Amino acid sequence: MKKNAFTLIELLAVILILGMIVVVIIPVFTDTLNRTREKLNDTQKNQIVSAARNWGMQHLSLNSEAKKYVTIKELQNDGFLEDKEVKNLIEKNNLKEDTIVCIRYKNNQYEYTFEGDAIAGEGACKK
Repeated sequence: MKKNAFTLIELLAVILILGMIVVVIIPVFTDTLNRTREKLNDTQKNQIVSAARNWGMQHLSLNSEAKKYVTIKELQNDGFLEDKEVKNLIEKNNLKEDTIVCIRYKNNQYEYTFEGDAIAGEGACKK
């Protein structure tokens, strides 16, 4: 008698092995995807800070002691940042146009800090 088909036990064994492979691969894939999102988000923040530095070279006077800030919308309007929606890749939403980069004059140089959820207005850059 010829055996042309798989037995039920063989099929169950294959399904079990495939299930174990999936259980191992999904967390690894999810972790890799999350790390990639974090790296892209950090790169985007660095680009925003770099745009603020370029903006500062044109708009700030030397030896200014006052704390300042620049918004994403100002960076876009002045051509230092692409005029499109800026996304927070971790929280999967858009950053508001009045999200700020704080500019402080300290030790004879400007420091630029992306504040993320800080919004322009009263109390901005109080740290």
